[in-house]
Amino acid sequence: MVAVTVPSFPPEFPWEPSRPQPPAEPPRGTPTTPSAADLLFDRRIVLANGRIDADLANDLSARLIMLDGAGDEPVALHLRAPDADLEAVFAVADTIGILSCPVDVVVIGQAGGPALVILAAGRRREMTPHATLLLTEPRTHAEGPASDVAIHEEEYRRKVDAFYIRLAEVTGREVDEIRDDAREGRMLTAEQAREYGLVQQIAGTRP
Repeated sequence: MVAVTVPSFPPEFPWEPSRPQPPAEPPRGTPTTPSAADLLFDRRIVLANGRIDADLANDLSARLIMLDGAGDEPVALHLRAPDADLEAVFAVADTIGILSCPVDVVVIGQAGGPALVILAAGRRREMTPHATLLLTEPRTHAEGPASDVAIHEEEYRRKVDAFYIRLAEVTGREVDEIRDDAREGRMLTAEQAREYGLVQQIAGTRP
């Protein structure tokens, strides 16, 4: 009889593909690169960019409250919001109204419709030279039973009236005049917005 030696293989065969390993976590205490939002936040700047809905309003309000708790220095809110939910912008404006630190609003790009409520809430209101304001009446849409739609419409009209009253307070114009202009959909340049009273100054220029 001829003895045959059978070679033994390690538990993991040479031809078995290696399993991917999860990326190693950085050691605790390792600094990470701060985001642009973090850098702005450290300089007490908050950016409101895009359509302002409930989620963005919650985020903006939280940031403003955190900065208010961190010091009394002014906060700069950079606003670029062509449209917004009426209820959401009133939440942000009401937050600005209860803060201890002042909030200065600077319009960059375009802001319009309900977002003008946030602009009106600022202690100081400015626009960059090529920014524009769109003065339009807030819109709404409701579905469901007639009773629910009626309740929604009543609340909507109440907030729209508050929208015009807020703009009238900062511009010194009559509510009916602003309402008529909004229904026509007026586009205002930085200089026109200053003359209208929606902003006090064009950023980068002398008062």
